[in-house]
Amino acid sequence: MKKNFLCCLILAVAMLTLAECSSFKIDKSRYYLYTPKDTKNQPLVIVFHGYGEAENAESTMVVSTLTSTESQSKHPCYVLAPHIDDNTFLAESSRRGLYNEVKDISDHLIAEGKVNPSAIYCMGNSFGGLATVEFLEAYPEDIAGAIVMCPALTYSRDSTTNLSKIKDIPIWFAHATNDNVIPVDVSRSAVSTLKAMGSENVSLTEFSDREMLSAGALSGFHQADFAVMADESFMEWLFSQSCTPRP
Repeated sequence: MKKNFLCCLILAVAMLTLAECSSFKIDKSRYYLYTPKDTKNQPLVIVFHGYGEAENAESTMVVSTLTSTESQSKHPCYVLAPHIDDNTFLAESSRRGLYNEVKDISDHLIAEGKVNPSAIYCMGNSFGGLATVEFLEAYPEDIAGAIVMCPALTYSRDSTTNLSKIKDIPIWFAHATNDNVIPVDVSRSAVSTLKAMGSENVSLTEFSDREMLSAGALSGFHQADFAVMADESFMEWLFSQSCTPRP
């Protein structure tokens, strides 16, 4: 009797230890994670902010809109936004390490039954647009759809030479026609290249000065995210996309 009790006790301790070891905690100083009211099998939107916005990752236009009560009532989802310091943005190897960490977090959320693996999306503005493209290139089979806004693709030659890896992912590019930081030709070129590669669900929306100012953007017209989040059709499109997750 004592032997059986001892065996059960050892087993219980072992199981508790294993559970503690397998628990996954997100470093809140490096990642912001919004959790919807319904925590089971929900979409996940990964949001990469722009250069110099590390301290405001959870309050960018994209994140604040996605996590609003109105948006969550229409499109409940988890929102994952890494705080990316400038040095990480400026070093390709550091960016790659970041993408691996983001993928690990996504995998854990899926394993816990919180995230629907068929509904993982990605968005980013400026350097965040570059990060979005590079993240898609790293994990092309895991992303159901993406919105790429005024991407800084000219900063990394690899991002444009590897576009063939993402030709089958639904991608909506958005750019102000008179963006004075990243020329609109960057997005035009990426879209035309993807279409030439056979992409069937890639498009570009260009915003006029009037549309940008109406959405609250500054006169430099580099805040395409303002115009995107002011137009519900982008979110309707994004959340309608799905993919077949890898086994």
